[in-house]
Amino acid sequence: MAMTGRELLRRLRRLGAEIVTGRGNGGHVMVRLQGRVSYVPTGSGELPPGTLASILRALGLRRDQL
Repeated sequence: MAMTGRELLRRLRRLGAEIVTGRGNGGHVMVRLQGRVSYVPTGSGELPPGTLASILRALGLRRDQL
């Protein structure tokens, strides 16, 4: 499931994640979900599969939960 960082942020918001735009460097934002934290790139391209998997793992999610 390929998606951009912005699409991932939209889906995470629907799950109740808090997006902290003041945190993160450059084109990244911090995401908090159920006490877990990860950083999501907000560039225009699609997220590489490993990057998406790492973000979801850090937040305690599986791809099918999106």
